[in-house]
Amino acid sequence: MIVSTTDELLHRHVEWITRETGETPQVFAAMEEIPQHVADQTEVLITFGDDLNVENLRRFPKLKWIQIIRAGLDNLPARYLHEKGVLVTNASGIHVVPMSEYVILCLLHFEKEMDHYRALRTERKYDRTRLVGELMGREALIYGTGVIGTAVAQALRFFQVKVYGVNTSGRPVEPFLQTFKLGEEGEVYERADYVISILPSTPQTRGLFTAEYLERMKPDAVFVNIGRGDVVDENHLAEMLRKGRLKGAALDVFQEEPLPKDSPLWDLDNLILTPHMSAKSIRYIDRCVEIFLHNWKALRDQTPLKNVVDTSKEY
Repeated sequence: MIVSTTDELLHRHVEWITRETGETPQVFAAMEEIPQHVADQTEVLITFGDDLNVENLRRFPKLKWIQIIRAGLDNLPARYLHEKGVLVTNASGIHVVPMSEYVILCLLHFEKEMDHYRALRTERKYDRTRLVGELMGREALIYGTGVIGTAVAQALRFFQVKVYGVNTSGRPVEPFLQTFKLGEEGEVYERADYVISILPSTPQTRGLFTAEYLERMKPDAVFVNIGRGDVVDENHLAEMLRKGRLKGAALDVFQEEPLPKDSPLWDLDNLILTPHMSAKSIRYIDRCVEIFLHNWKALRDQTPLKNVVDTSKEY
């Protein structure tokens, strides 16, 4: 039996899965709504993953496979799943299009000085005298050279941006002009026009962008974070933006989510602030179903699966 713990799986998705697998998924709005007699027969679970804990999983004695429909694996009870031999796959790579588009939007916003023109509109003032920038020839340093970081780099190369990368090993990755080991990127970091973090939250990355490190960015740089909020000292970043110490920033992730109403970030004019939506897309669930069906057929045909999670690791 296939069971979904999200009602974002629409009727057309259910029909699609039924047509391809011969089984009709049972759809529930939350894990807690699944009756025990259904849980007893569930072999395949489709979930966003935030409802996965040992207590919940013990309700599924026949569970063989979990398809997580997001890339993140935060708080995954990996050890339990590994011990039980449950296969886990995720939706890694699903966010490359919307997140790449989001980064391009942010960079063009600052190059074309859209806040200036919004202010002119408020004043009903028609003024063409200002000259604005171009992305061509700019330098961007991307922290995180995985699937999303690589896609962002490819998108930026289309605009003839010089793109450098940072990862934990320094191994070369296409299409980055050069890739640095984390901690060895200082010279490029200090001259980069755009510093873009797509880093996950790990012991190595949490608090990476300290107050001292943020101060090493040049005054006309822009900082973008679409990875995890706890990698940056956002209070110091807010102070730098307030003082005009940086040209601007774009934050889609925060140390605390939802962002508290008393956060100083809300009041900054030179900040693009969005509610962790850079990965959102009207095609999101469609892409998740495509991954699920690929893996369903791969299991049936004993061919390679996509995005198998190594449950021997901790997340």
